Amino acid sequence: MIYLARVPEVPAGQKAFLHKAAWALLGLALGKKASRLADSLRFGPHGKPYLENGPHFSLSHTKGLVLCAVEEWNTGADGEYLRSFSPRLRERVFTPEEREEALSSSSPDRAFTTLWTLKESYMKLTGLGLAQGAETLRFRLEGGQPFLEGGQPFLEGGEAFFRTAVWEGYSISQCGEQPFAMEICPVDFHLLNLREDPQ
Repeated sequence: MIYLARVPEVPAGQKAFLHKAAWALLGLALGKKASRLADSLRFGPHGKPYLENGPHFSLSHTKGLVLCAVEEWNTGADGEYLRSFSPRLRERVFTPEEREEALSSSSPDRAFTTLWTLKESYMKLTGLGLAQGAETLRFRLEGGQPFLEGGQPFLEGGEAFFRTAVWEGYSISQCGEQPFAMEICPVDFHLLNLREDPQ
């Protein structure tokens, strides 16, 4: 299940507030105070956070949105607002095939944003993050479904499955080690009970 909340406008440089909001959202999803999650928080060999007695989770935040995926199986999730990728950035993070497919689509910015969230969701699943290199992963979209080409690099055993969605203009992607149906649960931001005013 992906829980997400729209966030009031946050001044530039306030990523710490978004990070805190994502953890508060996880706490709300689990029925615990975010501060109590720290007691069972552990870190995997590559630094991926996990809860000692489960469930698995993945956090993400972007301009105007925080989200967390909570599952009984290993998962990675990412959300991103529709954005433009400069030619230089496209060269750094997308394969030539991805660039060609995205640029020939009816909405290149949407295609690049979706590809980026797919890469991020997989990098969060493996726990390697950007260290594994976004440009080493090649996705293709076929019939509206995403596929990772060339096997499952960096995933120890098993296979990765992907789902994407657009929610209120945001591209949302989730990755898991078993087939799944993406479920989205919007949450009112005020239920996070953050004491700090982002303004």
